Amino acid sequence: MKKILILECGIPVIPFEETLLLRKENEVLRASSGNEALNIVDNHKIDLLIMDDKLPDFGIDEFVSTIRKSPKNKDISIILLSASNIETPKGVNSVQTKPIVSASFNEACKKLLQVESRKDMRLLVYVQVQGFIHSNFFLCNSRNLSASGILILTTKILKKGDNVLLHITLPREKEKVKAFAKVVREAKEISTQLNAYGLQFIEISEKDRERIRKFIQEEHHQ
Repeated sequence: MKKILILECGIPVIPFEETLLLRKENEVLRASSGNEALNIVDNHKIDLLIMDDKLPDFGIDEFVSTIRKSPKNKDISIILLSASNIETPKGVNSVQTKPIVSASFNEACKKLLQVESRKDMRLLVYVQVQGFIHSNFFLCNSRNLSASGILILTTKILKKGDNVLLHITLPREKEKVKAFAKVVREAKEISTQLNAYGLQFIEISEKDRERIRKFIQEEHHQ
């Protein structure tokens, strides 16, 4: 059973009657303040946290940082409900703009509850990436990065299911991270003139995976 914590401090904005949150395989918990939510997180293994962008006792960045400081919370997926179209804050997996659209909201919940690659902490970061597909070389850069996958921006046209060899340049490191990855989605929600794709790592050494995790942890604590 998946445990979902909903942190809403004002008028409810989630279209509950149309969501997958009330299915029998999910347990829904509720909080009306940041401190109440932190207490629930301390006492339950939460899979998904859905939070409003206005908290009475915390700023968003402070609250998310507090959640992420504990190693046991690294697997919590976080959806932020925002009144404006904003960049995804550090530690947040998805931003849903109010008024909430059922289809988009359901899709975000489904991905974060069911796709294990989304459970790794992601970092909104620009790093240089070299891609190779069918022996053809192309350049791209990252929009976000996790130990399980990467979101890239590129002029190259890819399609879902493509297998790509990636050489990822991490800051302050000479040796590139090498990974085979599969294109799992076209990131149409990204506003850019480039093509945006989400790729899941399908073959990567544990050494390189740990290098990514270490880089993300260090960046989050800066």
